[in-house]
Amino acid sequence: MSQAGIEKSAALLLALGEEATVAVLRYLSPLEVSRLGSAMRELEVLPRERVRAILRDYVAEAAGQTGFAADTGRFLDETLKQAFRPERAQALLQQLGAAGTRAVETLAWREPAEIAGLLEAQPPQLIGAVVAQLPRDVAAAVLDLLPGKTRADTLQGLAHSDAPSADMLHELDDWLAGLDTGSPPQGEAAVASLLGQMSEGSVAAALSQIDQNDAALAARLRVRNLVFEDLARLPESSRKTFLRNIGARTLLHALKGSDEGVLDALTAVMSPTAAQRMRDDLDTLGALPVTAIQAAQEDAGATLRKLAAEGAIPFPEEEAA
Repeated sequence: MSQAGIEKSAALLLALGEEATVAVLRYLSPLEVSRLGSAMRELEVLPRERVRAILRDYVAEAAGQTGFAADTGRFLDETLKQAFRPERAQALLQQLGAAGTRAVETLAWREPAEIAGLLEAQPPQLIGAVVAQLPRDVAAAVLDLLPGKTRADTLQGLAHSDAPSADMLHELDDWLAGLDTGSPPQGEAAVASLLGQMSEGSVAAALSQIDQNDAALAARLRVRNLVFEDLARLPESSRKTFLRNIGARTLLHALKGSDEGVLDALTAVMSPTAAQRMRDDLDTLGALPVTAIQAAQEDAGATLRKLAAEGAIPFPEEEAA
């Protein structure tokens, strides 16, 4: 979530009151509580106009207010204490001001495979402390990539723990401090991340302009920006190459949660028999956990990026040339 979104969510909770906030906090991860809590502490007075902008469906209630003032520190303390057991609430309150929380947030920018590589040699307690504070989708992807025993030990430890001890938080801070996670991605990594959030048309226009000044940079950014869903727009030759290099099980799992356009793009370069068999296999596959679909799509995207980096997959611009 963007910083603006976090601030709006914090304002929404403050406006809805303690009881509603308690109910919401119970469904959030520690990292999400931390982000919202930090934003709440920074909000002192919410004017009527701000409330109206945020609570679009509550205009009638907001219109009767001349302003919205709150003791945000007390509000946050009370809602956390009602939402969690006392020791859990206290630990979360301590983490709100900790540098480690910000470090974990920047760590979440990295690829799950990179995070898993950093954690692999660490004790399960430390891995659990990190995983518990990552966004849930990132945490699940990281756990999928850890060795089986390490993953099991970490999950077992998480299941039998509530809040991390003070010593573990200090150990976590020390470990994070040594990772150079103090700032978000820079250079090409930051640009690639921004491109991933832009519209397809804007991305194409930006890369086309960059291509005129630095063709090598544009090519690297295209590779970094490739995801599984991009198969729908790649040339026929690229889709055929991808099919020759992806496992059948991974592909089926990835397609289970994808747009219909991706399936159509792939079956268009297959024989009628193979295309029908793939559609039949998808129909009989049944429901899959979201984490399994996400992991398969990430694996497929990694294969796509690898092939593109090796020059085995041309981009639409390259094939047209």
